[in-house]
Amino acid sequence: MVAIRFKTPEERANGFMLLVRQGRVRALRGEIYVCNESYLSALDDRKIHYERIPLPVNANEVDALRNTPTTTL
Repeated sequence: MVAIRFKTPEERANGFMLLVRQGRVRALRGEIYVCNESYLSALDDRKIHYERIPLPVNANEVDALRNTPTTTL
C-alpha cells in the first residue's frame, strides 16, 4: 500500500476515479489516497501527476479516516 497526493484539483478528480476503477482506495484527511502500488501504473500511463507521501503511522486510526465509507466499484 502506498499513500499519494495529487498535484492539482483536476488531476485529483481524474486520478481518484481512475484509482477507484482499479480497485479499493482509501481517502484520508488532507486529500491523501491510499491504494495498492500496482494501481500507480494506470496514473503514469495517463500522465496524471501525484506525489508519494509517507503512510500515516496507523492507516486504520479513526482520527485519520474521513467520515465516508470506502467505495469499491
